[in-house]
Amino acid sequence: MKPFCTISTVKTLRSLFLFAAYVIGLNLNAQQSHLDTLISAKKIVYIEGIIPASVTHGYESKAILWQSAIVDAKHCYETKYKNIDVKAKLAVIDSVNWTFDVPYGYTFANEGWIVLPADVDFNAFVRIYGASAFKDELLSEAKTKGIKPDEILESFFAFVCVHELGHLIMAQMMKDGFSDILFNELAANVVAYEYFKNNRPELLRGYNLFYNGVINNYNPHFKTLTELYENYGKMSVANYVWYHSNFMKLVEEIYNYKEVDFLTCLKKVSMESKDKNLKIRDVAVLLDKDYKGLITTWLSKNNW
Repeated sequence: MKPFCTISTVKTLRSLFLFAAYVIGLNLNAQQSHLDTLISAKKIVYIEGIIPASVTHGYESKAILWQSAIVDAKHCYETKYKNIDVKAKLAVIDSVNWTFDVPYGYTFANEGWIVLPADVDFNAFVRIYGASAFKDELLSEAKTKGIKPDEILESFFAFVCVHELGHLIMAQMMKDGFSDILFNELAANVVAYEYFKNNRPELLRGYNLFYNGVINNYNPHFKTLTELYENYGKMSVANYVWYHSNFMKLVEEIYNYKEVDFLTCLKKVSMESKDKNLKIRDVAVLLDKDYKGLITTWLSKNNW
């Protein structure tokens, strides 16, 4: 079997805020372009592979961890479904070399790139993602479960990588899918969660602890699905993270309903629906013909 990566050093001459999806990743607006040029114009280490990676020197181990998750997930889904051939590149860049429009610490995907921060530590992570107020609670729970603080953010960013891959997979499976951003974020989370639960559950531990910690400790200003649509891109990061943490509980239920394959079901209802602008509740009604009311019941039960 060929190794999934080899490392070589690349030297070069030069060293959005559409706040759209946290784990989701942030999607760049049209002003952010030419990522190949931006990334290659840095002093980086280049890691060859099925999913090539460009990384700031000193952070190769993180990049290889995240690269391996993307490569393995790509193989799993390309094996499971026909006519899927996902192309992507990974960049893991430190704060000194971060010259993108997206603020440092967040992730984004654009032009086939999945871009992650290299040198965010646990303290910076909880500050950036709105969890500083219950940092001690997260640390206490991590200690109880035998999880190191750095494992939380490494797990989080690994999940983000496969989440972004999920968007690419859905784009190939459904040429004319639903346009609603919230539904697509939920669907990409289902793809990522299925991969980790079935193949690398140990790499999900840190993120699982984080999103449950957010649900249990954060008191949101906005709580309903209507408020999320109305304030999308305008609310605090912490409130936004709270919504997506709660979506993970729905993801768990969708995953645990083994009678239906999510992407196969989604492709079917997407092909049958003439309206591609349906919101998440309406798409849920279509999916629930196979899920027997599971998704709409969850939304109603949680006052969404």
